[in-house]
Amino acid sequence: MTPTFVFGMGIVMIVVGLIFLRMLYSGREAGAPRDFMEWAGTILSVLLIFSALGLLVLGCQTQEVVDIGSQRQQVATAGSYQDVHIEVEAPEFVFANVDTGEEDRLANYRGKVVILNFWATWCAPCRDEIPDLNRLNREFPDDLSIISISDEAPALLQAFENQLPLETESRVLPFGTELPQPFTGAFVIRPSSFVIDREGVVRRYLLGARDYDFFRGTVESLIEGNS
Repeated sequence: MTPTFVFGMGIVMIVVGLIFLRMLYSGREAGAPRDFMEWAGTILSVLLIFSALGLLVLGCQTQEVVDIGSQRQQVATAGSYQDVHIEVEAPEFVFANVDTGEEDRLANYRGKVVILNFWATWCAPCRDEIPDLNRLNREFPDDLSIISISDEAPALLQAFENQLPLETESRVLPFGTELPQPFTGAFVIRPSSFVIDREGVVRRYLLGARDYDFFRGTVESLIEGNS
């Protein structure tokens, strides 16, 4: 159930409830319901309107669904954010440089704290994160690597970066790639990020967009050597 459908249903229900109330009270002076039918109609109309308002609230917390080819992908909204502390060895993970097509792998970044950020050009919250991730990347060039991974066409990503440059490590995987645990599902709901310590242990899973202060607070202790 998409946010558009949820909002549409909520608005229709409100309109219907208001129409019923107008029909009940048109042609007479305002006042309390006069008989059982007016009481019942009033109560049902008010319940319909309040139910519609509940749907509108639900719509604000529903993930936006985007159809990409045959795969339904989602944008994480505020109501679906997660912040999970985990401790699992990061598996070997191979991806490609967006500009050169050269193979790269997660093991090449061992010794640095890593933010593995799964994003897409069609994901508005992902785009919002880019300036903050760029800033963080500039602040800790020797201790932190931010790897931005998309499953879109390299030509599309290159064109996007001409408009909004990524100062992070811009990497790509073929669409439909099955990711290893614990990264499974990272391409289904975006943005999602994994924070990995210097020893290659995944420490944190973040679903949803975060700002500079949040990311900085997350990696600072790992950069300083504290768990």
